[in-house]
Amino acid sequence: DRIKGKVVSITDYGAFVELEKGIEGLIHVSEMSWTRHVRHPSKVVNIGDMIEAVVLKVDKANEKISLGLKQVEPDPWLTLDDLKYPPGMRVKGKVRNLTNFGAFVELEEGIDGLVHVSDMSWTKRVAHPSEVLKKGDAVEVVVLSIDKEHRRISLGLKQGSEDPWPMLAERFPSGMELSGTVNRLFDRGAIVDVGDGIEGFIPLSQLGIDD
Repeated sequence: DRIKGKVVSITDYGAFVELEKGIEGLIHVSEMSWTRHVRHPSKVVNIGDMIEAVVLKVDKANEKISLGLKQVEPDPWLTLDDLKYPPGMRVKGKVRNLTNFGAFVELEEGIDGLVHVSDMSWTKRVAHPSEVLKKGDAVEVVVLSIDKEHRRISLGLKQGSEDPWPMLAERFPSGMELSGTVNRLFDRGAIVDVGDGIEGFIPLSQLGIDD
């Protein structure tokens, strides 16, 4: 059943909703959004809010009522299919969040896809997504795959342009001498910018230095 109630307290794991005097139900943090990873209930509800929720379970023995907030709306992933976002399709979205491993791009209300850091550039070694994107950016990406079971859409930024490596193999043949700028240093070698956003890697063994 759908019920209405008032948020009376918030904990790290959920929000307690007063359904009637002396009766409260708990909305666990995992039941607050179909698509968002809610780290704390206060990101979704506030004390004093009047909300609508769905009764998930009534445990009479332990006097507990489990409620769901996300169940008020249909699960957007149920209507998602390969016809709407077929692999290879170009779509526009907005960068919603950056992590160490990639950028989450909102394709539509409630549907985010992930551009992994390895799919951001053909030629640059991207250490962190912030080197390429920032929160709020409007981007065009390519759908790589959809995993409805695990609610994941894989997106590619670099796939929006042609893979330059076949051309680069001709442009930079083995044995060619060229100059560049050292961008980053690692224990195992150096990253060098040779122009036009193209980076190369010099292994430590090829730097011509002694231990």
